[in-house]
Amino acid sequence: MDHHNSWYNFLPFYNELHCYLQNTFSNTVIFNGEILPNEGVFNTIHHIIASLLVIFILFLLSILSKQKLKNIENFIVPSSKITIINLFESILEVLIGLMRDIIGDKYKDHISLVGTLALFILCSNLLGLVPGFLPPTDNLNTTVACGFVVFVYFNYHGIKMHGISHFTHLGNPCGTWWGWFLSPLFFPVELIGLFVRPFSLGIRLAGNMIGDHKVLLAFVGVMPLLLPLPFFVLGLLVSIIQTVVFCLLTCVYISLHTHEL
Repeated sequence: MDHHNSWYNFLPFYNELHCYLQNTFSNTVIFNGEILPNEGVFNTIHHIIASLLVIFILFLLSILSKQKLKNIENFIVPSSKITIINLFESILEVLIGLMRDIIGDKYKDHISLVGTLALFILCSNLLGLVPGFLPPTDNLNTTVACGFVVFVYFNYHGIKMHGISHFTHLGNPCGTWWGWFLSPLFFPVELIGLFVRPFSLGIRLAGNMIGDHKVLLAFVGVMPLLLPLPFFVLGLLVSIIQTVVFCLLTCVYISLHTHEL
């Protein structure tokens, strides 16, 4: 399959959705009939379908894990085989260790968000290694949306914990009396640094996944059998590392905005 085709093209509603998006957005002021060609419609459709597919996969694995854990006494001693339970346990064990080291004793309050992001991003990244599938994380719409979820989350908990001090701290990060004299300088810099975080999270993740996917597609096109194998291994490492980086930065942002001032 070339770059403009994937297994998503065989879905029964694909052509109707393609025509709808093309007719809806190609006449808007933003796109003006030129900035949203077939490439734009292709990316929009495929990242939406891929995101829904990842959500469905995680939902299915969660249901299967819940059914198995009804007899939890059978899983006190981990199985020597690779199972869904062992896979989830390994991922969450690494994640909890990371959160405990960065956030501290209150890490349990944030496992639901960071754990969900970790599983979604990792599954999305790995989906791109399956021939014929495109990952949702090679599209800025998906990655920046994840970044904004993190942005809203750590600001919410910062306001909940510190109240108005969550914002006044931007003008005086030093916390000293003389720091207020430098607030006209500190405040705009800190404010820009605050609002750029969701974009930095999204652009970093999407950029790495786009680059990895382009390299893999290039070598698959040259020789689809043996030549791409080292790049599949590299893609696996990139997928894991980018998931860890996103979650690590999420934990850092949560820690920065919820620690004692």
